[in-house]
Amino acid sequence: MRVSSTTVALLASISLQAPSFSLGFHVSPPAGGRVAAPTRNNVSGHQHHRLRLEGALFSTTTEDSETTSATATQKKKKKLGLLTFDLDDTLYPIAPVLGEANTAFSTAMSNFGYVGIQPSDIVAAGKQIRMDIAEGAETVGASGKAEDPLTPTTVNHKEIRLAAIRKKMEEFILDTKLKQTADDWATDVDDLTAPVIKSAEKWARTTVHSSVVQAVYNAWEMERHHAAERHLFPDAISAIKQIQSDNPNVIIGAVTDGSANPMLMVFSLMPLFDFTVSWEDDIANVQQMEQFQELSAVDKSDELSWIYRLAVQKGKEMSAITSEIKKNNDSEEDDDVEWCWVHVGDDLAYDVGGAATCGAKTVLVDLSPEYGQTARLRLEGKTPEWSTESEDELGAHRKMSKNAMDKVDARIQTLSQLPEVINELLK
Repeated sequence: MRVSSTTVALLASISLQAPSFSLGFHVSPPAGGRVAAPTRNNVSGHQHHRLRLEGALFSTTTEDSETTSATATQKKKKKLGLLTFDLDDTLYPIAPVLGEANTAFSTAMSNFGYVGIQPSDIVAAGKQIRMDIAEGAETVGASGKAEDPLTPTTVNHKEIRLAAIRKKMEEFILDTKLKQTADDWATDVDDLTAPVIKSAEKWARTTVHSSVVQAVYNAWEMERHHAAERHLFPDAISAIKQIQSDNPNVIIGAVTDGSANPMLMVFSLMPLFDFTVSWEDDIANVQQMEQFQELSAVDKSDELSWIYRLAVQKGKEMSAITSEIKKNNDSEEDDDVEWCWVHVGDDLAYDVGGAATCGAKTVLVDLSPEYGQTARLRLEGKTPEWSTESEDELGAHRKMSKNAMDKVDARIQTLSQLPEVINELLK
């Protein structure tokens, strides 16, 4: 709860009109049509017009915009109103986090009697399911039948993983049942007749209960958050706290395409974040939005706009609630402040391209090798071991990444550089 009531007024009238994707920012090119990049070594040249807020981060009115010639020439002071973070490979390395979560998944499977299923099995199953969906197939589960109750309706990490868990459970039960039947009949599994196999497939489908599938997934997701806390980059917490100290009114949120949620990281990130928006968890809230599109089908930065628009809207709501509680007035006039939004992430396509399209200043987290980032391997044409993306999806991702390279406002190699870089962007 760090935001004053002035920010309420600033945030209360944010413009979310789709045509300009400006979210309250106003494109105001200076003379010459370009803005010079900051001169610091770790801040890159941004070759497109700077987007800025009129009056405040999240509002403008006709009266506020009608300034006199004297005030028009006066430079407004920039302040950080909204700071959003990607999580995976931005605040912690995703590879060891998923590795430890997958180990917990394997243990949970064994506890329910599904022994011998390895973490790599679920990754392979997920890749196949994702490929089947992308190709319009209905082959999910051991039977390959469309009536599987967990056939994914969207290509997101959670539904794919749930379907993969069920698939491996069904396969385990099917193999066990066929082997038992063959032993009872003193024959080989390969010699069993089609009706017997069909009956065993039906048995496998009906034996796997959705509550067990969900319980295994919950064990995986819980360990994912615990592992993320254990593997937080050493300078992540101190960097965020320094930014809060430098910008006491800032609202901090998370924007992620996965299942990570800082509000579930109670021993580390939760006290530092005000909200989170997820491509998976918030789909139901935006299915009817004109800009909504599945992440797997995205091939242009502006198709990512809905999640960033939702992030700004949540930032506005959090600021209003916080200011109402504090009942505190900022001494500085709104007209003298230009409130800014900065997004921080490791992915050129989704973080830089998507956020810049919606008006954010962007910071690319391109960390030194010792940090262990692996998601950026996709830009090099390599597939991380944990990824379930298809080749077509990876190709689209690489193309979007290359198109977003000129949208980077700043680049950091350590998170400890972030507070200073943000201060530089606000000059």
